[in-house]
Amino acid sequence: MGEPLMAQELLQQAVAARATDIHLEPARDSLRIRLRVDGSLIFLTVLPANEGKQLCSRIKVLAGMDIAQRMLPQDGSMRLTCREQSWDIRVASQPTILGEKLVLRLLPVQPVEQKLTALGMAPETGEAFARLFYKGQGLVLVTGPTGSGKTTTLYAALNLLDRERLNIMTLEDPVEYRLPEIVQTQVNYRGGLDFAAGLRGALRQDPDVMLVGEIRDPETAAISVRAALTGHLVLATMHTQDSCSAVARLLDMDCARYQVAAALNGVLAQRLVRKPCSCQGGCSRCYQSGYYGRTGVFELLIATAEVRKAVLSGSPLPRPQATILDDCRAKLAAGLTDEAQFSQLALSLEDQE
Repeated sequence: MGEPLMAQELLQQAVAARATDIHLEPARDSLRIRLRVDGSLIFLTVLPANEGKQLCSRIKVLAGMDIAQRMLPQDGSMRLTCREQSWDIRVASQPTILGEKLVLRLLPVQPVEQKLTALGMAPETGEAFARLFYKGQGLVLVTGPTGSGKTTTLYAALNLLDRERLNIMTLEDPVEYRLPEIVQTQVNYRGGLDFAAGLRGALRQDPDVMLVGEIRDPETAAISVRAALTGHLVLATMHTQDSCSAVARLLDMDCARYQVAAALNGVLAQRLVRKPCSCQGGCSRCYQSGYYGRTGVFELLIATAEVRKAVLSGSPLPRPQATILDDCRAKLAAGLTDEAQFSQLALSLEDQE
Protein backbone atom coordinates (compact mmCIF):
# COMPACT_ATOMS: atom_id res chain seq x y z
CA MET A 1 0.00 0.00 0.00
CA GLY A 2 1.10 3.58 -0.59
CA GLU A 3 0.40 5.82 2.38
CA PRO A 4 0.09 4.28 5.84
CA LEU A 5 -3.39 2.94 6.56
CA MET A 6 -4.91 5.40 9.03
CA ALA A 7 -7.50 4.60 11.68
CA GLN A 8 -10.33 6.37 9.83
CA GLU A 9 -9.64 4.49 6.60
CA LEU A 10 -9.47 1.20 8.47
CA LEU A 11 -12.82 1.94 10.14
CA GLN A 12 -14.40 2.73 6.77
CA GLN A 13 -13.27 -0.60 5.37
CA ALA A 14 -14.48 -2.46 8.46
CA VAL A 15 -17.90 -0.78 8.42
CA ALA A 16 -18.27 -1.47 4.70
CA ALA A 17 -17.57 -5.13 5.41
CA ARG A 18 -20.12 -5.20 8.31
CA ALA A 19 -17.33 -6.14 10.72
CA THR A 20 -17.86 -6.30 14.48
CA ASP A 21 -14.15 -6.51 15.34
CA ILE A 22 -10.80 -5.54 13.80
CA HIS A 23 -7.73 -7.65 14.62
CA LEU A 24 -4.25 -6.13 14.22
CA GLU A 25 -1.84 -9.05 14.55
CA PRO A 26 1.97 -8.67 14.56
CA ALA A 27 4.07 -11.02 12.44
CA ARG A 28 7.85 -11.23 12.12
CA ASP A 29 8.16 -8.32 9.67
CA SER A 30 4.59 -7.19 9.09
CA LEU A 31 1.17 -6.54 10.61
CA ARG A 32 -1.74 -8.72 9.52
CA ILE A 33 -5.22 -7.14 9.63
CA ARG A 34 -8.32 -9.31 9.82
CA LEU A 35 -12.01 -8.51 10.30
CA ARG A 36 -14.63 -10.51 12.14
CA VAL A 37 -17.67 -10.66 9.88
CA ASP A 38 -20.71 -12.79 10.70
CA GLY A 39 -18.75 -14.47 13.48
CA SER A 40 -15.76 -15.54 11.34
CA LEU A 41 -12.41 -13.86 10.72
CA ILE A 42 -11.58 -12.78 7.18
CA PHE A 43 -8.27 -11.48 5.86
CA LEU A 44 -8.16 -7.78 4.95
CA THR A 45 -4.54 -6.80 4.29
CA VAL A 46 -0.92 -6.93 5.45
CA LEU A 47 1.12 -3.83 6.30
CA PRO A 48 4.91 -3.53 6.47
CA ALA A 49 6.15 -3.58 10.06
CA ASN A 50 6.91 0.16 10.22
CA GLU A 51 3.48 1.14 8.86
CA GLY A 52 1.85 -1.32 11.21
CA LYS A 53 3.58 0.22 14.23
CA GLN A 54 2.50 3.71 13.12
CA LEU A 55 -1.11 2.55 12.80
CA CYS A 56 -1.11 0.83 16.21
CA SER A 57 0.47 3.87 17.90
CA ARG A 58 -2.11 6.17 16.29
CA ILE A 59 -4.97 3.97 17.48
CA LYS A 60 -3.56 3.83 21.02
CA VAL A 61 -3.27 7.64 21.12
CA LEU A 62 -6.87 8.05 19.93
CA ALA A 63 -8.03 5.49 22.51
CA GLY A 64 -6.23 7.23 25.39
CA MET A 65 -3.75 4.40 25.95
CA ASP A 66 -0.07 4.61 26.93
CA ILE A 67 1.85 4.17 23.68
CA ALA A 68 5.09 3.51 25.59
CA GLN A 69 3.58 0.56 27.46
CA ARG A 70 3.83 -2.55 25.27
CA MET A 71 4.55 -5.17 27.96
CA LEU A 72 1.15 -5.20 29.70
CA PRO A 73 -2.41 -5.49 28.39
CA GLN A 74 -4.31 -2.21 28.17
CA ASP A 75 -7.88 -1.10 27.44
CA GLY A 76 -9.01 2.12 25.82
CA SER A 77 -11.85 3.61 23.84
CA MET A 78 -12.51 6.24 21.21
CA ARG A 79 -15.33 7.56 19.06
CA LEU A 80 -15.09 8.01 15.30
CA THR A 81 -17.65 8.94 12.66
CA CYS A 82 -18.07 6.86 9.52
CA ARG A 83 -20.83 6.93 6.93
CA GLU A 84 -22.69 9.63 8.88
CA GLN A 85 -22.83 7.40 11.96
CA SER A 86 -20.86 7.61 15.19
CA TRP A 87 -19.06 4.51 16.44
CA ASP A 88 -17.83 3.70 19.93
CA ILE A 89 -14.64 1.68 19.54
CA ARG A 90 -13.28 -0.43 22.41
CA VAL A 91 -9.57 -1.11 22.02
CA ALA A 92 -7.72 -3.90 23.84
CA SER A 93 -3.98 -4.57 23.57
CA GLN A 94 -2.11 -7.78 24.31
CA PRO A 95 1.69 -8.27 24.33
CA THR A 96 2.87 -11.19 22.19
CA ILE A 97 6.28 -12.64 21.35
CA LEU A 98 6.22 -10.77 18.02
CA GLY A 99 4.90 -7.44 19.30
CA GLU A 100 1.65 -5.91 20.42
CA LYS A 101 -1.70 -7.16 19.17
CA LEU A 102 -4.75 -4.86 19.13
CA VAL A 103 -8.41 -5.79 18.85
CA LEU A 104 -10.97 -3.08 18.13
CA ARG A 105 -14.65 -3.76 18.93
CA LEU A 106 -17.01 -1.64 16.82
CA LEU A 107 -20.27 -0.52 18.44
CA PRO A 108 -22.69 1.90 16.74
CA VAL A 109 -23.64 4.75 19.07
CA GLN A 110 -27.21 4.69 17.79
CA PRO A 111 -27.98 1.08 16.88
CA VAL A 112 -30.97 0.34 14.72
CA GLU A 113 -33.88 -0.61 16.95
CA GLN A 114 -34.79 -4.10 15.84
CA LYS A 115 -37.97 -6.08 16.29
CA LEU A 116 -37.75 -9.65 17.54
CA THR A 117 -38.82 -11.03 14.17
CA ALA A 118 -35.94 -9.14 12.51
CA LEU A 119 -33.54 -11.24 14.63
CA GLY A 120 -34.92 -14.41 13.09
CA MET A 121 -37.48 -15.24 15.76
CA ALA A 122 -40.59 -17.00 14.46
CA PRO A 123 -43.74 -14.89 15.00
CA GLU A 124 -45.25 -17.39 17.44
CA THR A 125 -42.01 -17.54 19.46
CA GLY A 126 -41.76 -13.75 19.47
CA GLU A 127 -45.33 -13.40 20.71
CA ALA A 128 -44.81 -15.96 23.47
CA PHE A 129 -41.53 -14.30 24.48
CA ALA A 130 -43.21 -10.87 24.59
CA ARG A 131 -45.90 -12.21 26.92
CA LEU A 132 -43.19 -12.98 29.49
CA PHE A 133 -42.54 -9.22 29.73
CA TYR A 134 -46.16 -8.16 29.93
CA LYS A 135 -46.46 -9.89 33.31
CA GLY A 136 -44.60 -6.90 34.78
CA GLN A 137 -42.59 -9.01 37.20
CA GLY A 138 -40.59 -12.23 37.36
CA LEU A 139 -37.31 -13.49 35.92
CA VAL A 140 -36.68 -13.78 32.18
CA LEU A 141 -33.40 -15.39 31.12
CA VAL A 142 -31.68 -15.28 27.73
CA THR A 143 -28.93 -17.86 27.45
CA GLY A 144 -26.31 -19.00 24.97
CA PRO A 145 -22.56 -18.96 24.32
CA THR A 146 -20.54 -15.77 23.95
CA GLY A 147 -21.35 -14.05 20.66
CA SER A 148 -24.77 -15.65 20.22
CA GLY A 149 -26.67 -12.34 20.18
CA LYS A 150 -28.09 -12.38 23.71
CA THR A 151 -27.57 -8.66 24.37
CA THR A 152 -29.13 -7.71 21.03
CA THR A 153 -32.19 -9.80 21.88
CA LEU A 154 -32.57 -8.19 25.31
CA TYR A 155 -32.22 -4.71 23.84
CA ALA A 156 -34.90 -5.56 21.27
CA ALA A 157 -37.10 -6.86 24.09
CA LEU A 158 -36.75 -3.56 25.95
CA ASN A 159 -38.52 -1.94 23.00
CA LEU A 160 -41.63 -3.84 24.08
CA LEU A 161 -41.76 -1.86 27.34
CA ASP A 162 -43.19 1.60 27.99
CA ARG A 163 -40.01 3.58 28.71
CA GLU A 164 -41.91 6.72 29.67
CA ARG A 165 -43.94 5.07 32.41
CA LEU A 166 -41.34 2.59 33.70
CA ASN A 167 -38.02 3.05 35.47
CA ILE A 168 -35.79 0.73 33.46
CA MET A 169 -32.23 0.23 34.68
CA THR A 170 -29.39 -1.90 33.33
CA LEU A 171 -26.16 -3.26 34.75
CA GLU A 172 -23.73 -4.25 32.00
CA ASP A 173 -20.14 -5.33 31.36
CA PRO A 174 -19.58 -3.34 29.24
CA VAL A 175 -22.41 -1.05 28.14
CA GLU A 176 -22.52 -1.98 24.46
CA TYR A 177 -25.20 0.42 23.20
CA ARG A 178 -26.56 3.59 24.72
CA LEU A 179 -30.33 3.42 25.00
CA PRO A 180 -32.58 6.49 25.29
CA GLU A 181 -34.80 6.80 28.37
CA ILE A 182 -33.00 3.92 30.11
CA VAL A 183 -30.57 4.27 33.03
CA GLN A 184 -27.44 2.26 32.24
CA THR A 185 -24.59 1.38 34.62
CA GLN A 186 -21.31 -0.27 33.70
CA VAL A 187 -19.66 -2.57 36.21
CA ASN A 188 -16.22 -1.51 37.41
CA TYR A 189 -14.36 -4.33 39.11
CA ARG A 190 -11.34 -2.20 39.93
CA GLY A 191 -13.58 0.28 41.71
CA GLY A 192 -15.46 -2.45 43.57
CA LEU A 193 -18.64 -2.30 41.48
CA ASP A 194 -19.37 -5.88 40.44
CA PHE A 195 -22.75 -7.22 39.30
CA ALA A 196 -23.89 -8.05 42.84
CA ALA A 197 -22.97 -4.63 44.29
CA GLY A 198 -24.43 -2.80 41.30
CA LEU A 199 -27.64 -4.78 41.48
CA ARG A 200 -28.06 -4.09 45.19
CA GLY A 201 -27.58 -0.38 44.55
CA ALA A 202 -29.94 -0.30 41.57
CA LEU A 203 -32.70 -1.97 43.57
CA ARG A 204 -32.63 1.04 45.91
CA GLN A 205 -33.43 3.28 42.93
CA ASP A 206 -37.10 2.25 42.73
CA PRO A 207 -36.74 0.27 39.46
CA ASP A 208 -39.61 -1.39 37.64
CA VAL A 209 -37.35 -3.33 35.27
CA MET A 210 -33.75 -4.48 35.80
CA LEU A 211 -31.51 -5.80 33.03
CA VAL A 212 -28.56 -7.75 34.43
CA GLY A 213 -25.79 -8.21 31.86
CA GLU A 214 -24.87 -11.65 33.18
CA ILE A 215 -25.66 -13.87 36.14
CA ARG A 216 -22.25 -15.39 36.80
CA ASP A 217 -22.06 -15.95 40.57
CA PRO A 218 -24.33 -17.17 43.41
CA GLU A 219 -24.74 -13.71 44.95
CA THR A 220 -25.95 -12.10 41.73
CA ALA A 221 -28.23 -15.07 41.12
CA ALA A 222 -29.77 -14.83 44.60
CA ILE A 223 -30.36 -11.07 44.35
CA SER A 224 -31.90 -11.42 40.88
CA VAL A 225 -34.29 -14.14 42.00
CA ARG A 226 -35.31 -12.21 45.12
CA ALA A 227 -35.91 -9.06 43.07
CA ALA A 228 -38.11 -11.03 40.66
CA LEU A 229 -40.11 -12.33 43.64
CA THR A 230 -40.68 -8.85 45.08
CA GLY A 231 -42.43 -7.22 42.13
CA HIS A 232 -39.61 -6.39 39.71
CA LEU A 233 -39.20 -7.59 36.15
CA VAL A 234 -35.63 -8.91 35.94
CA LEU A 235 -34.00 -9.69 32.59
CA ALA A 236 -30.64 -11.42 32.58
CA THR A 237 -28.26 -13.45 30.45
CA MET A 238 -26.47 -16.67 31.26
CA HIS A 239 -23.91 -18.83 29.48
CA THR A 240 -25.49 -22.25 28.98
CA GLN A 241 -26.08 -24.46 25.95
CA ASP A 242 -29.86 -24.63 26.16
CA SER A 243 -32.86 -23.40 28.13
CA CYS A 244 -33.12 -26.30 30.58
CA SER A 245 -29.42 -25.96 31.46
CA ALA A 246 -30.01 -22.35 32.56
CA VAL A 247 -32.49 -23.50 35.20
CA ALA A 248 -30.02 -26.14 36.38
CA ARG A 249 -27.29 -23.48 36.58
CA LEU A 250 -29.45 -21.31 38.87
CA LEU A 251 -29.97 -24.27 41.17
CA ASP A 252 -26.23 -25.03 41.08
CA MET A 253 -25.70 -21.46 42.31
CA ASP A 254 -27.62 -22.36 45.48
CA CYS A 255 -30.89 -20.67 44.56
CA ALA A 256 -33.70 -22.43 46.39
CA ARG A 257 -35.96 -24.58 44.22
CA TYR A 258 -39.14 -22.96 45.55
CA GLN A 259 -37.77 -19.49 44.76
CA VAL A 260 -36.72 -20.38 41.21
CA ALA A 261 -40.05 -22.07 40.57
CA ALA A 262 -41.94 -19.00 41.78
CA ALA A 263 -39.74 -16.35 40.15
CA LEU A 264 -39.12 -17.78 36.68
CA ASN A 265 -41.21 -16.55 33.74
CA GLY A 266 -39.21 -18.31 31.07
CA VAL A 267 -35.86 -18.95 29.39
CA LEU A 268 -34.91 -18.14 25.81
CA ALA A 269 -31.88 -20.02 24.45
CA GLN A 270 -30.33 -18.87 21.22
CA ARG A 271 -27.51 -19.26 18.70
CA LEU A 272 -26.54 -17.52 15.48
CA VAL A 273 -26.17 -19.41 12.20
CA ARG A 274 -24.82 -18.05 8.93
CA LYS A 275 -27.07 -17.37 5.93
CA PRO A 276 -26.07 -18.46 2.42
CA CYS A 277 -25.01 -15.65 0.09
CA SER A 278 -27.16 -15.12 -2.99
CA CYS A 279 -24.09 -15.90 -5.13
CA GLN A 280 -24.43 -19.58 -4.16
CA GLY A 281 -20.70 -20.10 -4.09
CA GLY A 282 -18.38 -17.20 -3.47
CA CYS A 283 -18.11 -13.57 -4.50
CA SER A 284 -16.47 -10.31 -3.41
CA ARG A 285 -19.60 -9.36 -1.46
CA CYS A 286 -19.25 -12.40 0.83
CA TYR A 287 -15.43 -12.46 0.68
CA GLN A 288 -15.59 -15.83 -1.10
CA SER A 289 -17.08 -17.43 2.00
CA GLY A 290 -20.45 -18.34 0.52
CA TYR A 291 -22.24 -16.69 3.45
CA TYR A 292 -23.74 -13.25 3.97
CA GLY A 293 -25.37 -12.29 7.25
CA ARG A 294 -26.62 -14.38 10.15
CA THR A 295 -29.96 -15.28 11.66
CA GLY A 296 -30.90 -16.36 15.14
CA VAL A 297 -32.18 -19.80 16.07
CA PHE A 298 -34.17 -20.00 19.28
CA GLU A 299 -35.93 -22.19 21.80
CA LEU A 300 -38.29 -20.86 24.45
CA LEU A 301 -38.95 -22.64 27.72
CA ILE A 302 -42.03 -21.10 29.33
CA ALA A 303 -42.45 -21.58 33.07
CA THR A 304 -45.74 -23.45 32.90
CA ALA A 305 -47.28 -25.23 35.88
CA GLU A 306 -45.60 -28.42 34.64
CA VAL A 307 -42.18 -26.73 34.53
CA ARG A 308 -42.60 -25.21 38.00
CA LYS A 309 -43.62 -28.61 39.39
CA ALA A 310 -40.50 -30.20 37.86
CA VAL A 311 -38.26 -27.50 39.36
CA LEU A 312 -39.78 -28.03 42.80
CA SER A 313 -39.51 -31.82 42.69
CA GLY A 314 -36.11 -32.03 41.02
CA SER A 315 -37.55 -34.00 38.11
CA PRO A 316 -36.22 -33.55 34.55
CA LEU A 317 -37.65 -30.42 32.96
CA PRO A 318 -40.02 -30.90 30.03
CA ARG A 319 -38.37 -29.95 26.76
CA PRO A 320 -39.47 -26.75 25.00
CA GLN A 321 -42.17 -27.19 22.38
CA ALA A 322 -39.58 -26.45 19.67
CA THR A 323 -35.85 -26.82 20.41
CA ILE A 324 -32.99 -24.79 18.92
CA LEU A 325 -32.30 -27.70 16.57
CA ASP A 326 -35.96 -27.77 15.49
CA ASP A 327 -35.80 -24.05 14.72
CA CYS A 328 -32.56 -24.49 12.78
CA ARG A 329 -34.12 -27.37 10.84
CA ALA A 330 -37.03 -25.11 9.87
CA LYS A 331 -34.63 -22.40 8.72
CA LEU A 332 -32.68 -24.99 6.74
CA ALA A 333 -35.89 -26.03 4.97
CA ALA A 334 -36.63 -22.34 4.23
CA GLY A 335 -33.17 -21.81 2.74
CA LEU A 336 -32.09 -19.43 5.53
CA THR A 337 -29.07 -21.56 6.42
CA ASP A 338 -27.31 -24.64 5.04
CA GLU A 339 -26.44 -28.21 6.00
CA ALA A 340 -22.95 -27.26 7.20
CA GLN A 341 -24.34 -24.75 9.72
CA PHE A 342 -27.03 -27.21 10.85
CA SER A 343 -24.45 -29.96 11.37
CA GLN A 344 -22.17 -27.61 13.29
CA LEU A 345 -25.01 -26.61 15.59
CA ALA A 346 -26.07 -30.22 16.11
CA LEU A 347 -22.50 -31.18 17.00
CA SER A 348 -22.24 -28.36 19.57
CA LEU A 349 -25.46 -29.54 21.23
CA GLU A 350 -24.52 -33.24 21.40
CA ASP A 351 -23.37 -33.01 25.00
CA GLN A 352 -26.84 -31.78 25.96
CA GLU A 353 -28.67 -34.78 24.56
